Amino acid sequence: MRLHSTPRPCVLPRPEPSDACAELFVPYAFDAMGCRFELLIGIDRPGLSRGDGLAMGEELRDLVLDWHGRLSVFESGSMVSLINHDPAGFERTIDDELFELFTLCDQMRQQTGGAFNIASGTLMHAHGFREEGMDGLDGLSLAQPIVLDEHSRTITKSDDRIRLDLGAIAKGHMLDLIALELNEIGIANAFIHGGTSSALGLGVGPDGAPWTVRLGTELDVQLSGFALGVSEGASQTRMSGDRAVGHVMDPRSCAPVHNQIQRSACVHKSAAIADAYSTACTVSPEFLQRLPADPCTMVLFERDQTITMHDPLCVVRSQTQIHTDQLLIDTD
Repeated sequence: MRLHSTPRPCVLPRPEPSDACAELFVPYAFDAMGCRFELLIGIDRPGLSRGDGLAMGEELRDLVLDWHGRLSVFESGSMVSLINHDPAGFERTIDDELFELFTLCDQMRQQTGGAFNIASGTLMHAHGFREEGMDGLDGLSLAQPIVLDEHSRTITKSDDRIRLDLGAIAKGHMLDLIALELNEIGIANAFIHGGTSSALGLGVGPDGAPWTVRLGTELDVQLSGFALGVSEGASQTRMSGDRAVGHVMDPRSCAPVHNQIQRSACVHKSAAIADAYSTACTVSPEFLQRLPADPCTMVLFERDQTITMHDPLCVVRSQTQIHTDQLLIDTD
C-alpha cells in the first residue's frame, strides 16, 4: 500500500485509508510530544470490531501521553525536567522503564562515537534554541554527561549545566512501545506514524503488499517489520549573524552541525535505534562507514543532490532513474 506524500520532502506520508482499507483497519490519531501520532490498526483477526480498534487506539494514546509527561523538557514537572535542574553529583532515582530508556541512550552515545547524545539539549540552550539560555560552555565536556547506577536505579549528571533532551529518540521509543503492545494483543498488521520523523510498519497493508513510504522524491522504503527514522538538520533554524543555523548539534564540538548533509534516514527493526542512527549520520556522516554489525539501512541526502546509500536490508526502491555518479552504494 502506498501512502501519499506530504509537501515537505522529509515529512513521512500520513495514512490516508481508502474505502477498502476501512474494512480492515481502524485509523486513530492524537497529538502528543509536539507532533501528530497517526495509526492504522488492523482488525482483520476474527472477533475484532471497529470498536475494539478504537479502544486500542485510546489505550495507546494514554500510553504515549504518560510518557510525554515523563520526558517533555517543556513540562516543569516531568522527570527529565527534574533531572535537568539537579546539581551535578545528585543521584536521582528513576523507575525501571526510564532507566532502560536512559541505558539505551547511553549505549547509542557509545556506539555512535558521541554523535548521538541526549545531552545535546545543553547546546540547544547555549545556542539560542530554548527560552532558558546558558552563560557559556567553558570547560564543559559531553563525553560522559550522565552516570547510571544499575543497582540503585539512579541517574547522576556530571555537570550542573547538563540539560538532557530526548527529542531525537522519544518518538521512536514510543513507536517501539506501541508495536510491542499491538504484538502482545495479536495485531499482525498496523502502521504507526509519529510526527515528521518516525514511522513503523507491522505486517502488510490492506492490499497485502508491504507498507511503503516515500523518502524524498526519488526513493521509497518498505517497512514491513521495520521502522524508519529521519533527521533533518534544517527543520528548525535561527539566524546567527548572516547565517542560518540548524537545531541539530554536534555534542563532540559543542557547536551546531555544519556539513553537507541535508537529511539522513535509517531503517531498523527498532524505531528508537533508527532515530538515533539517523541523528548520528546527520551529525557525523562518517558514521555511515563504521556502522555496527547491527543490520540497518542508511540513506544520506546531501545538499548537492548526492545520495549515499547503504541498504543491506534491501528495503529501498528507486522511483526515478538516478545517474550512477549521484548514487554511491556502500555494500560492506
